[in-house]
Amino acid sequence: YCIQIGELKEVRSMNLMVMLGFSVCVFCLFYGIPGLWSNIGIYIDPNSFVLVLGGTIGAAIISTSPKDFVSIIKIVSGYMYMKRKNIDNYQTVQKLVEIAEESNRSGKESVLEMGKGYGDGFLDRALTLMGSGLDTDFIRNALETDISEEKKRHIRLITMIRAMGSFAPMFGMMGTVMGVMQVLQNVSNIDSVVNGMGLALLTTMYGLIISTMYFIPITNKLKYFNEQEALTKEIILEGVMAILDNQIPLKVEKMLVAYLSTAEKAKKKE
Repeated sequence: YCIQIGELKEVRSMNLMVMLGFSVCVFCLFYGIPGLWSNIGIYIDPNSFVLVLGGTIGAAIISTSPKDFVSIIKIVSGYMYMKRKNIDNYQTVQKLVEIAEESNRSGKESVLEMGKGYGDGFLDRALTLMGSGLDTDFIRNALETDISEEKKRHIRLITMIRAMGSFAPMFGMMGTVMGVMQVLQNVSNIDSVVNGMGLALLTTMYGLIISTMYFIPITNKLKYFNEQEALTKEIILEGVMAILDNQIPLKVEKMLVAYLSTAEKAKKKE
């Protein structure tokens, strides 16, 4: 229960950082551009927005597989990005020490169900392999392959989302070039030229905003998540292998604490 509360706090913390960062960006836009709020209507053009966002999505469809595209949509729409289940490494070490204690007290068969509902299921899979009777080398290779392949899948999605951050400004520039071409067809009326140039530049603005305030920040956040998840799974891997080798809980704890950051080690001492 305590671990579930910790996971919930971590999710809320991540969501708060996203909302806080977005709010700071919006505030800086309105503060840094005098008169933006009073003239905001001139910065709104549905056609330009559809061109940039729709073109970005279309380019992503061309660049990826149907399965990966569905995952990308879930991420960028916020469904997977905001609902993900987080666990920290300190809690993982606590959990593995608890499993080691139970294994030493009642035998390995008593801990096979202790990983259910924890994280994304990696601990449960590791404990299931531990109880399968297979040799330790096979179990280690299977778990290392699991970690490696998942990292590859995540990196593939992260790379595609980062590419979408590059597509958006390109489509913005494309809209600007096309808009300028249309404006130059009617250079006799200076008012229409000025208004048309302003409208043409909106696509570049939308492309920059979508890229710098959404796609690129999401990419950086996902890279952090990927590294954290990989480290957590390495801790689980080493912990399960130590339990399989009948190591005492104290030795398991001391070994796994080495993976913790300075702040997490300080938390443990408290």
